[in-house]
Amino acid sequence: MSKAISAAVAAVVSAESVDMFQGEPVAGSFVETVEQLGREYYSGVATEERALRGLATCEANMFDIVKGLKYPDFMFVRGKFVNGCRDKGAETDDAADKIWERIIKRVIAQFGFVRPKSESKDAERIAAKRAAEVAKYEKKSDGALLEEKAALTAKGDSKSYKAAMAIAKELERREKPALEAVVKDCAALRDKLIARAKEVAKLGTSESVELLTAALNALSE
Repeated sequence: MSKAISAAVAAVVSAESVDMFQGEPVAGSFVETVEQLGREYYSGVATEERALRGLATCEANMFDIVKGLKYPDFMFVRGKFVNGCRDKGAETDDAADKIWERIIKRVIAQFGFVRPKSESKDAERIAAKRAAEVAKYEKKSDGALLEEKAALTAKGDSKSYKAAMAIAKELERREKPALEAVVKDCAALRDKLIARAKEVAKLGTSESVELLTAALNALSE
């Protein structure tokens, strides 16, 4: 009798120790998947919180730097900030400048910072500086500038790096009109494609399905 009772108790304990999910014993792989999801999500949230605290600290530090500055000094800070963004991987000055605008907008929103305005003499000075930079490289081809940039980068010292960055800015300035034209052309073609696709879709025929499918396949290649 005691053996039967022991067996029954063991069976009950064994049954209670098995986790059930949707009425069936849960698979160990499923449990591990869910637990791993929890671990990864927690890590992501913790990383996000650290990043947000870091951004808040940067914004407060930036406010301490730019408050009360006149326009030339404000733009000097901008230039150095953009350089720092480039050092950390921003591919272009435009990309780095977007980060600058983001932090300044946050400083304005958080601390009531008022962005200094340029005076006419400041604008003239900046325009003259840009004209001088353009004139410095105008007789050199893109290929020559690329070679010079590579040679300066290879030297590795801070002076050469600064000169290489100046050449990179000139190359970006030359490429910008062409890139803007491509973006404009792509936008125009996009609008035409959308309009034409709507016209074809309204037909509601097998031929229209074939046309839309062919266009989709062509764009997916």
